[in-house]
Amino acid sequence: MMCRPEEINKALATGKNAILMHSNADMDCVGSAAALSFHYGIECVMAPGGISHLGKKLLSALNLEARPNLETDGIDQFIVVDAQDDSSLGYSGTPWDRAIVIDHHRKKETMNAALAIVDENSSSCCEIIWEIIDRPKKISREMGMCLMAGIVADTGHFRRGGVSAFRCASEILEAAGLSMDDILLLFESAEDQDMSRRISRLKGAQRMKYDRVGEWLVAVTEIGAFEAAAAHALLSVGADVAFAGSQKEEGFRITGRANQSAVGTGVHLGELFHRIAGECGGEGGGHDGAAGFTGNGDVESMLDICSQNAIITLKGKKKNEKTNEENVL
Repeated sequence: MMCRPEEINKALATGKNAILMHSNADMDCVGSAAALSFHYGIECVMAPGGISHLGKKLLSALNLEARPNLETDGIDQFIVVDAQDDSSLGYSGTPWDRAIVIDHHRKKETMNAALAIVDENSSSCCEIIWEIIDRPKKISREMGMCLMAGIVADTGHFRRGGVSAFRCASEILEAAGLSMDDILLLFESAEDQDMSRRISRLKGAQRMKYDRVGEWLVAVTEIGAFEAAAAHALLSVGADVAFAGSQKEEGFRITGRANQSAVGTGVHLGELFHRIAGECGGEGGGHDGAAGFTGNGDVESMLDICSQNAIITLKGKKKNEKTNEENVL
């Protein structure tokens, strides 16, 4: 059942609750979970599908821990953040009849949570959390850090942010007594000083293959890890849409990124990955300009399928110079 922010707030204030994060939980997912934990005093935060590199950095900065297993006994409600079902969570076993979904992706017709708030107009899940807790005038610095980290990450450092994101960010910074420098340090330490991530960017560019479609460039690369960093690197050197994949023992993992020009023509990587996953198997989804895809099979073949799907979307379309901006963190 879809609810308003105040109804979700009332529901979260009762019972013994647990928070569930999606697989390879990103900054927005971790930030949302941490904010809920701080505000409602929820001690049980679970990440059965693992946490991203940046997500771990944020948890460490906040001195929080996430449990690696899904525990269902003795829990009244499961708060699912930044996901809506088993596919978007990346694992199964969630008691959806006791679940409260808080998400900003397109609402799925198959969603069967007990309660839900899904706002596609929000750039990040953290913006929805801010509305749920009724935008208090004063919050802790830790609370502000986790909310701002999610907003900054999911808006691509505000390159994709709308009016709501800027309004929420301004209110959060003031309420927490923070500056943007405080928040950006979280990203700089992870993105700029991590040697492995820097090397992955260079390898991604070195191994890049690309196709030209009129005014558009679609690039792919295969690396061993840090797919998101590699995909961003491809955008920074000129690609409009980029896919970076790695071959794992259990299958493959692909991250996609698209700049605002490509998104403006109809490219939606979350929907593209979801569609391919439905046809080829695996799990895929995310935002229009940033998404992920995992499954079993050959990563080179899947990268080619992703690339060809993007090419089909872009073929014959003109680039809008007003939105010709690189969407790079």
